[in-house]
Amino acid sequence: MTTKYPTSQTIYFGLFVSLLFLVSEPAFAQWIFAARHIEGRINQLTQDDQNGKPAVQMATVVLNAQANKVYATAINIASQNQAVTIISQDPSNLELKVSENNKRVTLKVIPLSDQSSEIMISANAPSDGEASSASIVANSILKICNQMNKKCSLGAN
Repeated sequence: MTTKYPTSQTIYFGLFVSLLFLVSEPAFAQWIFAARHIEGRINQLTQDDQNGKPAVQMATVVLNAQANKVYATAINIASQNQAVTIISQDPSNLELKVSENNKRVTLKVIPLSDQSSEIMISANAPSDGEASSASIVANSILKICNQMNKKCSLGAN
């Protein structure tokens, strides 16, 4: 037996699918706008230990570049720096661990789209005697940006 008129369940499902199409396109466009707005802005964060002293520094940046190219650039920079020892490379997860002046630095590249990626770098915070205008993690990101001819700058945190 066939029915001439669709059931209310079919109507609701059709409305739901239509609504998804209507909402998803503007949401995607807003995401692209937001990504372009934050592109190249280096955000830094310091995590304190139990005593309130800086323990870990982290920095992130969104680049308009393929994740594999960003990762390859990071490997190239680390390989050329004689002060840096590569501890491990994980190309499938786009992760690199290095050591420089008794500091361990971890870099992770996250693909956001085919042409956009995010770099996340973390390292031990400098001890009290080591003062620097920019953290080792921010400097690492700036090196990658410069090598890739991308404009990056320190964001207001």
